[in-house]
Amino acid sequence: MSQIRKSLLSGPVPPDIATMYTEDSGTAVPDLNNLNVLGGAGIETVGLGDTITIIAATGGFAWSETSVSFGAIVQNGYYCNDALTVTLPATAGLLIGDTIKIYVDTSNTVEIQANTGQRIQIGQVISIAGGTADSNDQGSYVELNFKPSDLTWHSLSTTGTWGI
Repeated sequence: MSQIRKSLLSGPVPPDIATMYTEDSGTAVPDLNNLNVLGGAGIETVGLGDTITIIAATGGFAWSETSVSFGAIVQNGYYCNDALTVTLPATAGLLIGDTIKIYVDTSNTVEIQANTGQRIQIGQVISIAGGTADSNDQGSYVELNFKPSDLTWHSLSTTGTWGI
């Protein structure tokens, strides 16, 4: 049982614990004894009595299918159905852990292009700054996770064959 819950059950509320909450996207100024619950796209918070529930309403990554070159968006997955280039997002605004997933659903070459100054690491192989990774092995998959301190998209999971 949390300390907050114990305090609520056993007597007056101490002045230093949250007595209300605010669902917020990160813009509210916190009030005294207010717990700000930060949400975002696909996140929902619900308060009832002394219970706060946080729900990931979308169930995870958004996925799309494409057969043409495009600029990737973080926290998205892509089924690539033809020869194309996936350009990774520019570094400005990226956060540690931002992730992009690519699935190759063609025997044509799918190329992943790092943005200016960025590198791509798959296994122990790292591209040059602004380099690429590619696969023409249908069923290949890579999950890339951004680390700002080294400007590198690191593979957390891969299948198939990827060249750098």
